[in-house]
Amino acid sequence: MSETPDKHGSRGSVRVVKKILGFVWSNWLVLGFGIACVLGYFFPHVAARGGMIRSEYSILYGGIGLIFFINGMQLSSEKLKEHATNWRLHIVVQGISLVLIPVIQLVIVRIVIAAGGVSSGTVDASILVGMVVVSCIPTTIASNVVMTRNTGGDEAAAIIEVVIGNVVGSFISPWLIYAFLPGGGEFESLRPAEADTLGPMYANVMQQLGLSALVPLAVGQALRWTVPKQVAWTLKTFYLAQFCSVLMMLVAWSTFSGAFQTGALTALPKTSVIFNVFLNVAEYILFTAVCYWIASPPEFLARLVNSYVADSRLCPRLPSIVKRAVTIKKMPKELVVAVCFCGAAKTTGVGIPLAGAMWSQLDNFTIASIQVPVLLYTVEQVFVAQFFTIFFRWWLRRAEKGISDAESNTSREQTDNIAGRDGAHSKQENGEHDVEVPVELIDANASGEKHIS
Repeated sequence: MSETPDKHGSRGSVRVVKKILGFVWSNWLVLGFGIACVLGYFFPHVAARGGMIRSEYSILYGGIGLIFFINGMQLSSEKLKEHATNWRLHIVVQGISLVLIPVIQLVIVRIVIAAGGVSSGTVDASILVGMVVVSCIPTTIASNVVMTRNTGGDEAAAIIEVVIGNVVGSFISPWLIYAFLPGGGEFESLRPAEADTLGPMYANVMQQLGLSALVPLAVGQALRWTVPKQVAWTLKTFYLAQFCSVLMMLVAWSTFSGAFQTGALTALPKTSVIFNVFLNVAEYILFTAVCYWIASPPEFLARLVNSYVADSRLCPRLPSIVKRAVTIKKMPKELVVAVCFCGAAKTTGVGIPLAGAMWSQLDNFTIASIQVPVLLYTVEQVFVAQFFTIFFRWWLRRAEKGISDAESNTSREQTDNIAGRDGAHSKQENGEHDVEVPVELIDANASGEKHIS
């Protein structure tokens, strides 16, 4: 008895609902970030710095420290050592983060100024100053590592770049800001203080990086090396890899709360805030695309650049490590994912205290206004990066499927060849031989048959 159309329709609806629920469940972190944003908006005093839970200690050190502690237990020491000496990886990520992105941002800021955005009052000058600050600070500490792991990318590479970026960037970011800040007109009143005021900022950043990243990572590695079986059981039993995503929600909650608590978001002109919000999304997508094309360049572009750099007359005289670093080639796909999440991301851990230290001579509202682009970019990058995890997860699975299909085709061809050889061998054993008959003999036989007929 055939099923009624209603039953077919209900089954189809159930399948659609299951697919939607499966998609939401596999990307539940987006929903979690939305909840964190709502909580930060209505209750900013809870998770902001100095708030009820003292997030500058409980989340900044406790939450991020746990993320790196768990990562330390998961990652092999060999993988970390391998990427520590990957000079091309360091040049690509830090070059994009601390050189290329500031240059792109400077071009955008100059275009806005030339178009009359500041003189007309459409965009506040402090927003443009904050945009320069965003472009010059290093990559974030936690979210890029978690996103890389959730996607299936090379988590060890992300951790190495986080450490290098925050150590190097903390020292060169102020000098990049001094170099790239626009001058004249409305920007004269927004000039930063002298560099000798940055000592406490350096100490604060180094303390944060050491206690929230390096020490927990080292402890996790030590446990993995001394009691590997117990560590593996703990990771599997308590789902600690998934728990990192929950900790990432707490970090996002603290960031949202800090953005809403300042009041600068509501006090600044709405056109300035709207401009910065949409520009941040466009810039993060642009910076991620730049990371992708540099880490995985087209073949023709790689050959063209290598003909002038790696294959030039000067390069063979250089040490082999330098030649490998400047040779343009496609990175492994897992490494490309780590480059994309690390190169485009920025950190409030350096941006907020750096802005407070460099403009300490100004009033609190102006300092908060300069910090707004830092807060907005770091908040928005978390949302946009979560959608990129969906894309990169599909990209990696597609590549794995292509490899498995190629391997299965190769094994099938090998099986057919073996079967053909076995068949020929059995024919020879049974006295069967394939005899090649000359074409002339065939033609003669055919003409004889015609004659008889």
